[in-house]
Amino acid sequence: MTEREQKLTDESLLDALVRLGGKVTATELADVLGFPDRTIRYRIQRLREKGHLGRVWPQTHDAKIGLGDANLIFDISERYRKLPREFLFCFPNFYANYACYGRYNGCWTGAGYPIANPQILDRIVRAMKKMNIITDLYRFTINDFISLAGDLSKYKPGVGWKWDWKDWVKESEKTLKIGEKFPLKFDINPPQFDYDHKDIEIIAELKMHGGLLTHRELSKRIDLSETQIGVRIRRLKDADVLRGYAWLTEMTPMTVVMFTYIEIDEPDDPVLSSFLHLPFRREIQMDSSDKFCIRLTMDSRDVVGYLKGLETIRSHFRSYFVQTAVSLKVVPGGMQGYYHLHNESTGRWEMPVEESIQKLEKFIEDY
Repeated sequence: MTEREQKLTDESLLDALVRLGGKVTATELADVLGFPDRTIRYRIQRLREKGHLGRVWPQTHDAKIGLGDANLIFDISERYRKLPREFLFCFPNFYANYACYGRYNGCWTGAGYPIANPQILDRIVRAMKKMNIITDLYRFTINDFISLAGDLSKYKPGVGWKWDWKDWVKESEKTLKIGEKFPLKFDINPPQFDYDHKDIEIIAELKMHGGLLTHRELSKRIDLSETQIGVRIRRLKDADVLRGYAWLTEMTPMTVVMFTYIEIDEPDDPVLSSFLHLPFRREIQMDSSDKFCIRLTMDSRDVVGYLKGLETIRSHFRSYFVQTAVSLKVVPGGMQGYYHLHNESTGRWEMPVEESIQKLEKFIEDY
């Protein structure tokens, strides 16, 4: 390896991958970083083999295809504290979950539901309360979200994040002092996209395979030509249903997800801008014009620094609480099975709630 190639660090390559998106090619990376294609390909493969680089994740705004999304945080009753989290998989619309700690101790789950029938979540919650599985819960509806890549120039694979929480405090204080409005815009009432089952199949395949399938591979899996696949993907992008592709760094046993739920005065409140100065991967979710969730993925060693920094800005929230989440579990069959809840014959999202509740009753009985 030449002296020039030795200057290509894992940090700089990871940072370029995340900044440029999951569909960036080795040739494009070579042009940006100034190294040969073969060097880029070799280094990407090495990052994968070492477990530092995860999969490509297609980001979709599912509300535009009639599928609502909510965070449900369950406070598990003392009787069922040892209940395996697999009980949540009785419900195919509960697509992922974590063990969580904070105001609510038990489980965090991502829950999908038909926008035309949001009451199904209420029905599930009532059943879980009737069975004395949960004592309380918090529901946060995601009407829109903004996903922000981490600054991986501050991340060293195998070591962790190179940041100082005091720098975040300084940036936050400056942001609040000058009244820097939050620059990104949310849409609380996103328009519906004119979709059909083939669009859902495309999204399902992209989610399952990390967005790495070519149009030819997609056409073999879905009864459409390559040209038709291309046209549909362009429509999904133009309508902001498919928001792009993100490289995900691999989660480790030390990975923690911090959910900070806040209420503020207005959607462009400067305190929301403070979170833009963190180096971690962030997703800022909006329930309403004054109700937000900041989802941060970090190393457990960074939790104390984050909480110390949060202490300096929390007086600007009308209310807030923090949930710590660990140990991700994804619905069996992955996201592909979740999106196949769309019924091709009726053209609607159909979730077998009563059947799922019966499965839960059987799960509890066996437990």
